[in-house]
Amino acid sequence: MGIVPTARCAAHPGRPAVDTCPVCERPRCGADAAAARGGGCEVCHGVSDVRAHVPATPLELLVRGVLGANLTAVLWGFVESEYVQAGVFQYLAPLVLGAFTGGVALAAAGQPRGTDGTRMRLVAVAYALLGCAFGFVLEGTYGPFSTSRDVLLPYLLAAVACWLWTLPPKAARPATSSAGQL
Repeated sequence: MGIVPTARCAAHPGRPAVDTCPVCERPRCGADAAAARGGGCEVCHGVSDVRAHVPATPLELLVRGVLGANLTAVLWGFVESEYVQAGVFQYLAPLVLGAFTGGVALAAAGQPRGTDGTRMRLVAVAYALLGCAFGFVLEGTYGPFSTSRDVLLPYLLAAVACWLWTLPPKAARPATSSAGQL
């Protein structure tokens, strides 16, 4: 593997790199290459850590997302219980609950895309609904299965905010110049 002429040593950033470490493939300086403990560099000390390069399995990412969504839904369930029948806040609290639950679940799961991302969004929506129901149970005025508009609309708002918050970002638009436009 060649070294880029402007590369800096991984252990000593003030020094230019002369080659790469045969163990970890990081750029290293001449002094580091001369010292060469066990054939490695100052950073890895000649020990290859294979575990650092193993990606997380889809199940592990799902568990991370579920744990994040669960924690967020429980905490925001307590907050939402304070805003039942509180004017406009009875509708803003479920929006925040859904957005935070979706955002935390996807961040904890490593921002999955495709089928895994859709599954994680569905799990996050389920937890947002459970968090909303938890708020109604704590407050006590309405039951979590009430068909009142004051219950159904917060559920809908939490689910929609969760789903929309976790949509993948749109691709960046190419930059246009305004030099030729008049």
